[in-house]
Amino acid sequence: MKLQVVFFMYFFTFCNNLQMISTSKFKFMRESRELLRRSGTSPVHPCVRECITGQTMICQYKFVVEDSTSMDLSCGDCPFNETDCRRPGCNPAGGVQRPIITVNRQTPGPEIQVCEGDTIVVDVVNTLKSEGITIHWHGLHQVNTPFMDGTPYITQCPILPFNSFRYQFKALPHGTHMWHGHVGFQDCDGLYGKLVVRRQEPSIFRDLYDFDLPEHSIIIWHWYHWKSQGILENVLHTNTSIKPFGILINGKGSFKEFKDSSNRRVFTPREVFHVTKGKRYLFRAALNSAIYCPIQVSVDNHTLEMVSTSTSNIKPLTVDSFMMNAGERFNFILTSNQTNDCYLMRFRAFGDCGDENGLHQEAFVCYDGETPQLNKQYSFTYDLGRREGRLFNAIQVAASNYDKNELVSVTDLKSTEKNELDIRGTPVVTLYVKLDAKIYNDALYPGSWPQFNDITFDFPTKPMYPQKEELDENDTCSEMAAKTNHCIGNFCVCPYTHDLPLNALVELVLVDVSIERKQDHPIHLHGNNFYIVAIEAVGRNITFENIKEMNEQGNISKVLQGVPSKDTISVPNKGYAVIRFKTTNPGYWLFHCHVSNHMELGMAMVFKVGQHSDMVKTPKNFPRCGNWVYEPEIESNNNNAGVYHEVQFVILMTTLIMHVLVN
Repeated sequence: MKLQVVFFMYFFTFCNNLQMISTSKFKFMRESRELLRRSGTSPVHPCVRECITGQTMICQYKFVVEDSTSMDLSCGDCPFNETDCRRPGCNPAGGVQRPIITVNRQTPGPEIQVCEGDTIVVDVVNTLKSEGITIHWHGLHQVNTPFMDGTPYITQCPILPFNSFRYQFKALPHGTHMWHGHVGFQDCDGLYGKLVVRRQEPSIFRDLYDFDLPEHSIIIWHWYHWKSQGILENVLHTNTSIKPFGILINGKGSFKEFKDSSNRRVFTPREVFHVTKGKRYLFRAALNSAIYCPIQVSVDNHTLEMVSTSTSNIKPLTVDSFMMNAGERFNFILTSNQTNDCYLMRFRAFGDCGDENGLHQEAFVCYDGETPQLNKQYSFTYDLGRREGRLFNAIQVAASNYDKNELVSVTDLKSTEKNELDIRGTPVVTLYVKLDAKIYNDALYPGSWPQFNDITFDFPTKPMYPQKEELDENDTCSEMAAKTNHCIGNFCVCPYTHDLPLNALVELVLVDVSIERKQDHPIHLHGNNFYIVAIEAVGRNITFENIKEMNEQGNISKVLQGVPSKDTISVPNKGYAVIRFKTTNPGYWLFHCHVSNHMELGMAMVFKVGQHSDMVKTPKNFPRCGNWVYEPEIESNNNNAGVYHEVQFVILMTTLIMHVLVN
């Protein structure tokens, strides 16, 4: 009787697994095609609405992540028939055919537009053939859900191919954010999208504009003509210079030139933003890049009114242009006070994308139903993006020339938020972080390697938060341990971690001393906002020790009141930035350069905030991972004899069943 029970249990399990194996891939394909079909016809998501304080919703989404190709058969006769470029499933991506990653056959992926306090539920299905994925909800603090932050081996195991994972969290705080893949260079190849959390705005802010429309969100991405990892790893392996390729605005742009039957030049379409004359529109802008590629933004014949950082409303600041670095977000108001026409919104690149490379991209702002005229001679040039006048948030590197600009810094802004934290007083913890890029002959590849405190960050083998009770000396390391036990020659690599007490005022002094690379570093903190209290480009004579001494002697001037909060700061090349924040959110939080290539090369550390007893319990049956070694147990033959014969019988019956199924 016992043997029969064992057999039928085994037979049932076998058949069930066989069915799952044979249908899972087709199930994912059907889901993907259904999402594609609906993408061209589905109504606006019900969570896109006017936000009223206290009225929240559960906002559900399904993300099917796939390998795909830009300019594939879905694009029909694009760009010769511009309508075909907008067909469901078509990703023109500047006109270049290349492998991409899509979500629901789109890149950028589906927008998430919700109200503050809503519950966001996203079922992510990974159908990539050989890569694990995670999705980070950039700008959301994950209060009480730190295991949903989407950082691989910090807050979760990667989602394996043909597996799914449900993210569920509160939409907090309000602001302009984004979502993106956080494994390797997947975000740079298409795994990204818009994330906007609105709220019922106070009248002092709401009276500044007439419309805040989802279609006026701007997501700017550097884009290569092939997979980013293949291109950038070649640079590392051969110690050659990084070369850029192009910029996409909401997934649109014009890179490749085509010729029609009349030998006229034709390009894939640029993004178009529609406005009505005499109205004021709130625009929301976000940027990321695989390489160091800050962007200057301007609109021909218009000034812009800067009104928000990522999460803080500010006293309005009228500018001619502003700059963004990777990970940053800003809101601005555009007043349509010109004659009816289409005007160019210009995106001019600096850093690895500037100088002789001269990367630029354009979008159109069109009044009252106007459309870009293909026969009109628009001036798409790099130099025309060099807007004179007042420039906000300029990058601070030696090669920059701002002779014709009035510069306004983030420390010049004044917050209009009522709930900004009090960051005055003496910090409980002060950390000094050196930013540098070095060549290491002891490393497998010479570099250069961007680092914090001469340490290259490496992920642990198991995720820090959900498996925190299992962490050992190889899963985290202090600065002292890193430089004692984790070095090959002078090249030190480990999961660099700093412990911070809960509910403490923390000051970070970030000092860039790099000679190898003349670059600002956009540093992003997960799980928290911070306040930029000082920032300065010092120049070639800067030393880490000198800035530390200046701070300890009180010789750095700091703005400690009225400062807006952010979660990303561009630390000037050969300069410093001082930020303060309060550790009110316990967990393991990544702190890193948001240039994807720098993150992958190890410019990161983790802040462990609070003790394990302070941290929210991980959900039951949360995915686990880590190293495993087979260590068979030796038992007596007497105890195993009966089991052995039962197993032999089950194997025999399974063989017969397989024979019947096959034939």
